[in-house]
Amino acid sequence: MKFLVILICLTINYVWLKDFDRFDDSWFFRFRSRIEGLAAKAVSKGSRAWLLEIVAIYAIPVFCLTALLFVSGDRLFGLLTMMVHVLILLVAFDRTQPGRLASEFLEKWKAGDMEDCILYLQQELPTSVMPNLAGKAVLSKYFSKQLVYRCFEKMFVMFFWYMITGPIGILICYVSYQLRDSHKEEQLETQVNLVAMIIEILEWIPIRLLAIAFCLAGNFEKCFENVKRSFWNFRGEMENPELLYGYAACALSGMDTADKTEAEGDYSPEVAEIEALLGLLERSQAIWLSVLALITILGIRLG
Repeated sequence: MKFLVILICLTINYVWLKDFDRFDDSWFFRFRSRIEGLAAKAVSKGSRAWLLEIVAIYAIPVFCLTALLFVSGDRLFGLLTMMVHVLILLVAFDRTQPGRLASEFLEKWKAGDMEDCILYLQQELPTSVMPNLAGKAVLSKYFSKQLVYRCFEKMFVMFFWYMITGPIGILICYVSYQLRDSHKEEQLETQVNLVAMIIEILEWIPIRLLAIAFCLAGNFEKCFENVKRSFWNFRGEMENPELLYGYAACALSGMDTADKTEAEGDYSPEVAEIEALLGLLERSQAIWLSVLALITILGIRLG
């Protein structure tokens, strides 16, 4: 059922949600504020109130989802359970297609409006700390890095944990990323570091599996050498977005990425790289789906 749910979600996400976001994540920020307020009242100052907040923020949604799955059970031949799975996966998936992010950015890029490009990055691909983006090359590389990581965390991480743990794993991933993106400036560093460590654990296996897919979809020899050097690193010198972008760059090295843009008369190295990254992500997604389909078929036969 899981592979079917993934296909349904990908189809709905592309056909129904491709124009605008019909799911509003603002509920999580209201929920978090409410929990923080209750924890502050329940626990005296100076204690580990922040730990109680984190536990409650994870536990309450997981408990509600577990209860919902229990109630739905096998009703209507399992259709209710499947609908719950689809809903959770749709909420966690990125509702903005990577191709749309790239096309909108490149439209502003080709118009030569760098300030508009930076504003677009701040709106669509925000990070806790926005680096100095002086220079076209720096700006293009930053967009490419964030595009690859956005696709990774919103799709490939969700694929992996859904196949391993079902909707519970998806919800834990979703809550973790929302906690990372919604923390306040005055928030305790310990709490921020704990969430970062949880995300690091959640991403450790998927990022290496995606790197292997990059090897198969691009320059195998060079990308695989890079993967071998950093495969067992945990919380190494590079952050995951930088590490993943490094894998993608190795996969694209030595490949001719300029044909399409040259033919259209819009060639620039930056445009060629972004379009090549999109192609790499699409091929890698196809590899993942093929492997998931094979696992599903073998699982049915073994069962």
